[in-house]
Amino acid sequence: MIGKITLSRICAYAGGALLRSLAEKAAEGREAVLLKGPEKTMVLLQVREPVRRSRFYLGEVLAAHCVVELGGVRGVAVMMGDDLEKTRDAAILDAAHSGGFPGFTLVEGELLALEEQRQRELAQEAAEIRKTRVSFQSLEDKEL
Repeated sequence: MIGKITLSRICAYAGGALLRSLAEKAAEGREAVLLKGPEKTMVLLQVREPVRRSRFYLGEVLAAHCVVELGGVRGVAVMMGDDLEKTRDAAILDAAHSGGFPGFTLVEGELLALEEQRQRELAQEAAEIRKTRVSFQSLEDKEL
């Protein structure tokens, strides 16, 4: 079972055409009613400073947000960037997920496959980065 955070992450890195196809399958022919957006907005980006663990605002980022209603269930999506169609499709998937629609169950396997592929890509990238690790030693570190 995919959680909301995992669904959001998958939607963020999925391609627009694929997300459109998955949203159409999950909606099962239901018409998505736009309640708000999709529209562009600015969002304050909050980060945590690693030493003191305090939060601060790094700045603003461009985002798109959308609220839809699908079969009486609301779906919401906020994504960095300005891809309005992709954000609408993510909101449709969120509504199908929240409503427990059978169509979402049909696309859940494809979404999980996307997540697994992304995890493999991240692991491969991390392995490549680890290969470039350099260990420095100085003469002061060794007893003469």
